[in-house]
Amino acid sequence: MSTQKFNSHQITQAMQSIKGWALEPDEAFMNKQWQFDSFKTAMEFIAKVAEIAEHQNHHPEFLSVYRKMRVRLSTHDASGLTQKDFDLAAAIDGLIESQFNHRI
Repeated sequence: MSTQKFNSHQITQAMQSIKGWALEPDEAFMNKQWQFDSFKTAMEFIAKVAEIAEHQNHHPEFLSVYRKMRVRLSTHDASGLTQKDFDLAAAIDGLIESQFNHRI
């Protein structure tokens, strides 16, 4: 996976491939949040994302407040967004769709 930082045009194009992710104003981070049916479900989600992230060797920021979960992505080594972030975002979306969609 590439760790080359995307420029604004590349970010705009890549954002079209994922749904519901918000680009932060500095274009160095993107984030998405969900509200789950319980605290336990939110913690299960963190554990599953951690497994995916570890496999991809790319680690997101998590903010958990009871049932609400926010994931924030950036490639720290590149000081911005890279293909790694969009790959992880797509994997997280796939996880939501396959295992958690009915628990949101």
